[in-house]
Amino acid sequence: MAQPPRKSHLARAAADDLARLVPTQLDLFPVAPVVEVLDPRAVVGARTGVEHLVRVRPRPSDAPHLVFHDRHGWYCEQHGPHCATVKLARDAVPV
Repeated sequence: MAQPPRKSHLARAAADDLARLVPTQLDLFPVAPVVEVLDPRAVVGARTGVEHLVRVRPRPSDAPHLVFHDRHGWYCEQHGPHCATVKLARDAVPV
């Protein structure tokens, strides 16, 4: 059997752009993330350089992500600075 012709990179990019414009289905009962601001001195130790420590669960049943803010910046313990929970943690910490 003959395979259909492959789409060019421009056609694939246009399809990706269209996918961004199509609205996603809304959740009727959205689940709020669980965000707990912790005392870094009590958790890590009295001599720690951690300024903020936040435990984030995207959903209550998910495993927690520990998000640190120290001299290296904001980062998730397991996934690094690009984890989605970092933004949740930054929003939870008072300025």
